[in-house]
Amino acid sequence: CDLQAIVFDERLSGATYHGPFDGDAVARNLPAVLKEVNDHSAVLGYHLRDEPSPEQYPGLAKGIAAVHELAPRKWAYVNLLPGDGESYDKYLEDFVAVCKPAILSYDRYTTVGKDEFLPAFWSNLAQMRDAAQKHKLPFWNVVLTATHWQYRELTEADFRMEIFGSLVYGVRGIGFYKFMSGSLPILQAPDLGNFRNAPLDQFGEKTLAWQWLRNINRQVHNLAPVLLKLDSNDVYHIGGPIPDRNHGPSETSLVKHIPDGEFVVGDFTHRENGKRYVMVVNRSMINSQRCAPEFQSPPGEVRYVSPITGQVAPYVPWAYFLAPGQGVLLELGSEQKVASR
Repeated sequence: CDLQAIVFDERLSGATYHGPFDGDAVARNLPAVLKEVNDHSAVLGYHLRDEPSPEQYPGLAKGIAAVHELAPRKWAYVNLLPGDGESYDKYLEDFVAVCKPAILSYDRYTTVGKDEFLPAFWSNLAQMRDAAQKHKLPFWNVVLTATHWQYRELTEADFRMEIFGSLVYGVRGIGFYKFMSGSLPILQAPDLGNFRNAPLDQFGEKTLAWQWLRNINRQVHNLAPVLLKLDSNDVYHIGGPIPDRNHGPSETSLVKHIPDGEFVVGDFTHRENGKRYVMVVNRSMINSQRCAPEFQSPPGEVRYVSPITGQVAPYVPWAYFLAPGQGVLLELGSEQKVASR
């Protein structure tokens, strides 16, 4: 089965969003849940808690341990809070130390002003990437796909920036909040209201956002056979202000400069054949920008992985423009030294 799901069951997650997490209940109830659904090929994992506080870590540790023991190939799903600074570093470190997760996941929504994409999106990604790399864990980013509260009306450029902007940092998965405009029918969640313009509207009908997301997901699907074999070595910003917890190109970066624009660049290494790859994302929310990277050392033949066909083709930099938020994955021909950061 290609389509998989994380199972939500109040016997595991509890009946409310807030309050202590009962890890003993997970251990007690998980066998019955596994008997009902675990053999289904679509089951990716089991939802335990969204945006936990550190006070919930001891209970979550018990729940995660139970899933790892009784369903070792399934994800004990916990999605972490967003954050900044040293306190967020501690939040992540304590979660890893206490809960011993197999995967990290978090969310950060930064679309507030007109044509604005707050730099906290990039700083939070950098902090999560640092924690994931330190502990050798894959990580996911949950991005905003349903306007609500103070968030502005989302655009196709927002969707591209959220998704390709996550991929350039080496994420292994992307979640969407939410796929349908409407209040959550779980965890005694209040009717928050104001949800709109998600891929499915309040009546379950497809919106324009559904078309945008389908298009971008198809592109990612075509890149995935290569992306999933790449290890992230470095991420850096070229042009425009550099967000907190990030840096510009260094002597070990594969790309030293890209004229005319602002970009975020990721250096990668293919773990099977050792080839070097570069992903470049247009960081402008407004302008389509030519992507003509200048490399630190001669890259040999540069080819790109087509997001349309999945095939590799020669890259013509003078003619290749990136729409706002769009990314391109480049394969370098010559041997390049690996320097992780």
